Amino acid sequence: MQARPDGVISEHSKKQTIDRSQTRILAFLNIVGVGMLGRFEEQNIDDMNPEMAAYMVTRLFPDILVGIKSAHYWGPDFTQVDQAVKAGTIANVPVMVDLGEHHPPLSIEELFMKHLRPGDIWTHTYANAPKDREVPVDENGKVKPFIFEAQKRGIIFDVGHGGGAFHFAQAVPSIQQGFIADVISSDLHTGSMNGGMKDMTNLISKFMAMGLSVQDVILRSTWNPAKVIKRPELGNLSVGSVADVAVFSLQKGDFGYTDVRAKKLKGTQRLVAELTIRAGRVVWDLNGVASQNWDAKP
Repeated sequence: MQARPDGVISEHSKKQTIDRSQTRILAFLNIVGVGMLGRFEEQNIDDMNPEMAAYMVTRLFPDILVGIKSAHYWGPDFTQVDQAVKAGTIANVPVMVDLGEHHPPLSIEELFMKHLRPGDIWTHTYANAPKDREVPVDENGKVKPFIFEAQKRGIIFDVGHGGGAFHFAQAVPSIQQGFIADVISSDLHTGSMNGGMKDMTNLISKFMAMGLSVQDVILRSTWNPAKVIKRPELGNLSVGSVADVAVFSLQKGDFGYTDVRAKKLKGTQRLVAELTIRAGRVVWDLNGVASQNWDAKP
């Protein structure tokens, strides 16, 4: 969403997309006022207003906006990140950072230890574009020690698979060495749904193929994200919680999962989304689980 002072663009986005959705939509607000309009627009330091962004979160759309986003900045320093953190501090919400496109790449150790707060989020954790951004796994296949220190400090690592930000060359050795992203997320768009990501069930199945259990991938796709965005009423099936439920079937077989460079990893399990319930109402039913047979008597 965008941070126009008059809220016009944001209100249009809300009416066009959010209000029409059958499932819940929450959003991070871009620190750049015009939003993710284009790469050049996202470089405009004069259009980064922490006070106005915080106002949008706390006063105009508090039910929808859960954080501040910093992305696609190629300046020589952390100016955009720092402005986003200012907004996040005022609004008491987390900041998500998509750091990259800096030449030479900025230090992610400095980002984690000096600019972000505990609870802030680094997305595209397993991207492998060392010319644009520093990566967690070094050229010898070892996770850099400060990555574990940052996670202990409270920095949240988010998958953000997308169409170009997930590589097995980063993910597999990371998981093997105990560095696992806190949140599994899709970064859904046409380039990712028609590429290696496909959909959320394929993505979490991919992590199962890399050694995570069903319980662990569900945790990192539901309860962990809910805690990160400070919405503890979501992401769980406790008594009294809203009836948002996903029902899966677990298939056994010979499956293949690809990353954004079409590199394949084989797996023997796959989760398939059978049923989606939003606030107690069925909004997706793959095999008619919740339906009567056509010839059943009323």
